[in-house]
Amino acid sequence: MLEPLLDPTGDGDRGTNTSLAQPRPQSLAGLTVGLLENAKPNATVLLEAVARELKDKYGVREVRMFRKGYFGTPVEESVVQQMLHNCDFAVAAIGD
Repeated sequence: MLEPLLDPTGDGDRGTNTSLAQPRPQSLAGLTVGLLENAKPNATVLLEAVARELKDKYGVREVRMFRKGYFGTPVEESVVQQMLHNCDFAVAAIGD
């Protein structure tokens, strides 16, 4: 069973249109996950632990790591496109 995820941006309170969101997979087994770190210290350490857990506990096939150029700016469009084309789902981390 998948754990519920929360959107930390608070966009839900502003009525953001989520009609383009894809349905959640029934299982993570065999999927490719993209992990996005925010270029702060320890984000990579956190995501490496998440990657191990996703593989060991949930059967994720492959983990691809991505990095923002700077923590204070949005992720670059080229990175978003890479994630869209190469990953079944994505997780972003804030490390400090």
